[in-house]
Amino acid sequence: MTEKEALYVRNLEKELKDLKEQSSSQLGMYEMTTIYLNKIQEDLKKSERRLLKTNKKLTDSINYSKHIQDAFTVQIDVLQKILPSSFIFQKPKDIVSGDFVWAFENDTIKYLGVGDCTGHGVPGAMLSIFVISMLNQIVNLFDDETPAAILAKLDKLMKKYLSQYAEKIRDSAEISIIKYDTANQKLSYSGAKRPLIHVRNNLLTIHKGARYVLGNDDRRKEFVENTEIEIQKDDMFFMFSDGFPDQFGGEKNTKFSTKRLLGLLQEVSDLSIDEQYEKIHTTYNNWKGDYSQIDDIMLVGIRI
Repeated sequence: MTEKEALYVRNLEKELKDLKEQSSSQLGMYEMTTIYLNKIQEDLKKSERRLLKTNKKLTDSINYSKHIQDAFTVQIDVLQKILPSSFIFQKPKDIVSGDFVWAFENDTIKYLGVGDCTGHGVPGAMLSIFVISMLNQIVNLFDDETPAAILAKLDKLMKKYLSQYAEKIRDSAEISIIKYDTANQKLSYSGAKRPLIHVRNNLLTIHKGARYVLGNDDRRKEFVENTEIEIQKDDMFFMFSDGFPDQFGGEKNTKFSTKRLLGLLQEVSDLSIDEQYEKIHTTYNNWKGDYSQIDDIMLVGIRI
């Protein structure tokens, strides 16, 4: 072997040694990286398990809260015992809701209220339970009250109990209430920012609620008043929160709107109670489509 060939071989051996050292170093880095990534992956799995466990506890707790709220709010089976020709279309944004139905019966006097409390989810549900408790207290203490008198008393109770701390709670509620005297076939209504819709022979009448938010003087522009309504057999009445008309959807992702909802109620008013519910339910689902629900939804219909 010539000296030139020997030098070439030595250079090759040196390059091979360098490559082996580089390979060994890279292999060590790879093993360290693999160990580190495996540890991160295991930590992520542990965090995921903790999150799933925590989420299950929260969901179970909220589901149980729904049972408590349902015990306070009027469900369809109870409402139909008081007002047989009726339906409730309800869709909470979350599991529990700030929207509610309240009803009370005393011999020939029947009360029905639909309310929309500040917020949704757990805070709205807690406020709805408080409002319902106050309504029950009012009608049990004061016989034969008008809807306007009930709302005025409820307003005082809300301000008394929700504003007794240094940092005042700004929670409020919008409610419509009707009183149906079955013996004399009279119906009276009063509303705090929530209307009553009356449909007779396909003719729709809107009884607007006063610009009067319960429990919040800052947003008060009018005082609640009582409206006496002459009724006839087969008259339809609707009460609703603002969730349905405010829902975005349709081809252009716009609000359903109160105008469109009134047209829907007028359209279904001659149908049976069950058919009205199905038509309203289908219309809502078709409008919402894949868009997110933005608020609690409550709509109640009764036929006299």
